[in-house]
Amino acid sequence: MGLDLDSLTDDLLAGLPPGPDWSLLLEIGSTRHLVRVVDGALRHEGAPGINATWDVGFAVTDEEWAAFCADPPPRGATSAQALVATRGSERITGRREVWARAAPAIDRFLAALRGTTTPKRPDPPKPPPGFGPTVGRYLHLDDGRRIFVETAGEGPPLLCLHTAGADSRQFRGLLEDPRVTDHHQVIAFDMPWHGRSDPPDDWQHRRYTLDTATYASTVLAVADALALDRPVLLGCSMGGAIALYLAAEHGERFRGVCALEGGLGSPGRFVEWTHRADVDHSAFLTSWVGGLIAPGSPEGPRARTLWGYASNGPGVYQGDTAFYSIDFPPIAAQLGRATCPLHVFSGEYDYSATTEMSRRAAEQLGGELVVMTGRGHFPMSEDPEGLLEYLLPVLEKLR
Repeated sequence: MGLDLDSLTDDLLAGLPPGPDWSLLLEIGSTRHLVRVVDGALRHEGAPGINATWDVGFAVTDEEWAAFCADPPPRGATSAQALVATRGSERITGRREVWARAAPAIDRFLAALRGTTTPKRPDPPKPPPGFGPTVGRYLHLDDGRRIFVETAGEGPPLLCLHTAGADSRQFRGLLEDPRVTDHHQVIAFDMPWHGRSDPPDDWQHRRYTLDTATYASTVLAVADALALDRPVLLGCSMGGAIALYLAAEHGERFRGVCALEGGLGSPGRFVEWTHRADVDHSAFLTSWVGGLIAPGSPEGPRARTLWGYASNGPGVYQGDTAFYSIDFPPIAAQLGRATCPLHVFSGEYDYSATTEMSRRAAEQLGGELVVMTGRGHFPMSEDPEGLLEYLLPVLEKLR
């Protein structure tokens, strides 16, 4: 297997946080390569000798490497951490806390050795200079919570729910697109603890954990406070999961529901490394979720999607995954049919809420499945144009 080890250069460490020295045994098929990071410099030492030691090992089979190097790669083979999430964590040996700290670097090492790059779709046009159409304000709920809300456009309301560990910035593409705002008042808000919405005053002394009841009541409270008359509800990932719940339990409140990448729970997404004192959660998260982005998504939106994860509060992503990995699955299993029109959207590259999971959700709740070829887990954020190709016809039906 011909690997270009000269591609492993110090440039691969650019922008990553400094930390203690570490070493990696990278096994690809039958080849073994020892890589060390010493004083912020990268050096590869080839096959390790009998007396060599290392902190962590990362193994990829020949079959997995062939999938990883395909153009384009299949779902679950888009990054090193995608392989961990979909094909087993047993490939990690040694000190797993070192793996978690080094995860972004390991992603870059494997990407450099891959030697193939899937062409990216073009970035959307840059907006003209000056203020955009979106207005952001704070909404005060009856219980005292302070919620940041962004709005744009006119028409039947379209209420948008962001993904775990993120915020309403993910809906910038919809908020600024006249193909949506000419027909809908688009409303996106940050859940408490997220983005520009406040956490409780005692946030430093508690662990944030979201559950189904709190999440559903918060969405309904925001809709009530804004006096929304049967909005279309659009949620992604955890927002898609709660959208399924609301379609079944409170469907009369909505003109229709669009559940993006929202299955009936995803047990594998709750991991301890997203909130530990010895791991930079912002760096780890960009790696942990990065493989969910479709390989063809535009560079600019891809980067902004990952920045959203790098810039949220400690423990917020983990607290959100407690909802859809632990609390929601047994509740979702008991849900009946949706009592409003329901469309379940699934991106080809989503291994968190796979197309198979989305199909089961659509069948259980009586919704229509919309499979989005070549799209990822964050379609409104990583590739707004790619989402609208599938979303606009559905919104037209729901108006």
